[in-house]
Amino acid sequence: MPTYRLTLSYRGAAYAGWQRQENAVAVQQVVEEALERLLEQPVRIFGASRTDAGVHARAQAASLELARDFPPRGLVHGTNRFLPEDVRVLAAVAMPPGFHARKHAAGKEYLYRLSRAAVISPLDSPFVAPAPAGLDLDRIVRAASSLPGRHDFSAFALAGGSHGQPFRRIFSARWEERGEEAAFRVVGEGFLRGMVRALAGTLIEVGTGRRTPESFAGLLAGRPRGEAGPTAPAHGLVLQRVLYPPEWRVEGDPAISEAHVIA
Repeated sequence: MPTYRLTLSYRGAAYAGWQRQENAVAVQQVVEEALERLLEQPVRIFGASRTDAGVHARAQAASLELARDFPPRGLVHGTNRFLPEDVRVLAAVAMPPGFHARKHAAGKEYLYRLSRAAVISPLDSPFVAPAPAGLDLDRIVRAASSLPGRHDFSAFALAGGSHGQPFRRIFSARWEERGEEAAFRVVGEGFLRGMVRALAGTLIEVGTGRRTPESFAGLLAGRPRGEAGPTAPAHGLVLQRVLYPPEWRVEGDPAISEAHVIA
């Protein structure tokens, strides 16, 4: 069957996450319904990341199989006709049979944004969380340096996810400062439910002096969730991109750099 990969961007505020749910509207649902109106056939799509409620995506990847060939450009423009304004298909590309957006993903990059502004502009407030006073980025950077590698992230997993295998490999993690904004950028092979926001919330506690950088490193040994910090607000988090290995990469895809090599 013809297989396609979609690149989607969405604001997560109005949605109960990516994955279709029985009693709430999810991004997957509105995209499938738009595709069904366009194609006049049942459609099931599979997202690379199951973003949580309120989390945004700059470049989510999703795969689907169709009963017949369809021009990729038509998938983009046709689907967008039936989507709400806070969800958009940015690109579509034909893929080899068997491609699956989640199963074949090699990594994902997330960005968590904080604002130190005394008053956050309403143009920014839907996408950044307020930074607490006295945030010390040097302390946060020291703590975050322990993240690259393979660790047991049980301390950072929300209840309700599939955490039978809590080990995940982080390729890179860094904090960036741009004017009044501080941002946590993390790239990994995969993430547990709520993991990035729990990491951000705990690192913020390091930055305010509530815990030490050294104690943060100790949480990477499978400690209970209660020993880590709070889950940071969802609206500050964005799925930036999904990474694929060479055999599933298409023109325009970001390559996995040397810093992100899968060992």
